[in-house]
Amino acid sequence: MVVENQSEVRRVDISDDTCHYGYEPQSTLELKQPGRFALESLTGTLRGKAALYQFKKGDMVAVCIRFEKRKKKGEFVNCIIIEDIKLVKELGEFYL
Repeated sequence: MVVENQSEVRRVDISDDTCHYGYEPQSTLELKQPGRFALESLTGTLRGKAALYQFKKGDMVAVCIRFEKRKKKGEFVNCIIIEDIKLVKELGEFYL
């Protein structure tokens, strides 16, 4: 995928009904399919140390993503979490 944009890093409170785990850095990364006429694009969340690295527009990356369904304000929404990300130099097969 090719990086289109990355949000600023923010600290997000991580907790559930029973415990507060602290704060975690997070940023949002907009990615598109490489090529002149990109048809596929997605926006995913980078968490932890990966969120601290700033990608530039046009960087090519290999990503491993996970889809989650969460209930938000009474409705279910799909979330895309970027599990692993690597900067790549050229297109080809790449294994994470």
